[in-house]
Amino acid sequence: MHQSTSTVSPYVPIKSSSNSSKKRNTRSVTLLPPTIINTINKKTQKKIILEFSIHLASSRFARELKSVFPQVEYIERCLVVPTFLKCTHDLVGIGAAIENEKDEKLEDFVGWGKEICQRLRDRGYWADLTDPCSGYPIFSERGASIYPDVQGAVELLKYDLHNAGCCHILLHPKWGSKVYPGTLFTTASDLELKQVISETIVSESES
Repeated sequence: MHQSTSTVSPYVPIKSSSNSSKKRNTRSVTLLPPTIINTINKKTQKKIILEFSIHLASSRFARELKSVFPQVEYIERCLVVPTFLKCTHDLVGIGAAIENEKDEKLEDFVGWGKEICQRLRDRGYWADLTDPCSGYPIFSERGASIYPDVQGAVELLKYDLHNAGCCHILLHPKWGSKVYPGTLFTTASDLELKQVISETIVSESES
């Protein structure tokens, strides 16, 4: 069964939990379940509807992340933030409109993700996002591996995965395949991360 998806606007409620107090787990731990927010692309001023969740990586997951981010110390503290941008088109299809929306969503995710990461870095934490197209880090030195957004999200959220030939299609419980995935990573506490994300949320009237 899928985890429930909650809608939060105009802010993310702040909880007192912190990943620094969590024991190392053999399984990844969900610190914030899937939560839908409204934000904005500051370059285009277009509204973005996205879902994010926060997870403390398991020991095995953290070891795999080390090959993506080899220079990061304390990778065992890493929080993983799977993100899904709501789309108009089914991105499994083909056509000019679909390719244009993919480009727009890439720009939306990278713009929002860079803002989140830069705010965390300004507070003294390591934070990064991976390019959804290449799987490589945006800020950090490249490692031997790339990060697979779809497979990572499936493992953390247990969302359905449909195999279509050589392609793996993630099926979001609310939006189906009309989603654009991306992922953020940070060694900040979940408290700090929620606070930073809450600063990027806009209300319906603002958007």
